[in-house]
Amino acid sequence: MSYQHILLALLVAIVWGFNFVVIKIGLTEVPPFAFAFFRYALAGLPLVLFVKRPAISIKMLIAIGLSMGLIKFSFLFVGINLGMSAGLGSLILQSQSFFTIILSLCVFHQRLSWKQGIGILIAFTGIFLIGHGMHSSSSLAGLLCVLCAAFSWATSNILVRKAGPLDSFALIVWTSSILPLPFLGMSYAFEGGIETFIRIGQQLDWTGLGCILYISWIATWIGGTGWAKLMHLYSPCIVAPYSLLIPVFAFLSGWLFLGETISLQTMLASFLVFTGLAINQWPGGSWMPSAFLRQHTAFK
Repeated sequence: MSYQHILLALLVAIVWGFNFVVIKIGLTEVPPFAFAFFRYALAGLPLVLFVKRPAISIKMLIAIGLSMGLIKFSFLFVGINLGMSAGLGSLILQSQSFFTIILSLCVFHQRLSWKQGIGILIAFTGIFLIGHGMHSSSSLAGLLCVLCAAFSWATSNILVRKAGPLDSFALIVWTSSILPLPFLGMSYAFEGGIETFIRIGQQLDWTGLGCILYISWIATWIGGTGWAKLMHLYSPCIVAPYSLLIPVFAFLSGWLFLGETISLQTMLASFLVFTGLAINQWPGGSWMPSAFLRQHTAFK
């Protein structure tokens, strides 16, 4: 990857890491499915009439939207509801990186270098240590649901890659426009019907509105567009491990904005994640910047 795209991947990880703080605050005012409804309604519906549909079939568009949004978040919310803590759930969700790599090897017949394999193993060790240090209990059913969410995210990564070169922003806008109606139906069925939205309208303050706008415009437009762009340009084996930085930035954001503590074990584990990613992004034999750029622009 070029230095510019590495910075873009870091930006996406920061945006999505801080997003967990936003979600934690927002869910105190808006139920999960209603929260997802507002997210995608604001992300897709205002612009879908002005942004040209990406040059892919409706079938592929729906498949990406469902796997990236509806299925992923439905399993994630159910998993948390069944006993998986939100923090540990965010960590387990990053197993999508390894699902993405496995699917990529199968679908695109790509090869994983030994340095990439070692880098991924080191980064995963860091993630495991962070999760272990949280001392959170979770149910088996909750764990399986979050793993299903991670697999759904990995599937969307492969579908985006298969779709070929596209306008990433248009892809995010149009896939987002597919999701409000299903989430509205789920909110109506499981969260109290129309009374829930009346209560939200009466109680929603500027903090809750800010959370909805952040997750709709910053996390979805900037984060989603940046991630889709990287998936178009590079092998999923190279891009997917950057998601392992999301829990790291989530913990840092929680420390900065919510006063949550960070243990020495978490700091050391975060260092392992960064080290693993550095190894993963430097698979060639040379450590010179020119060789780095030459090796990582192969997928453009």
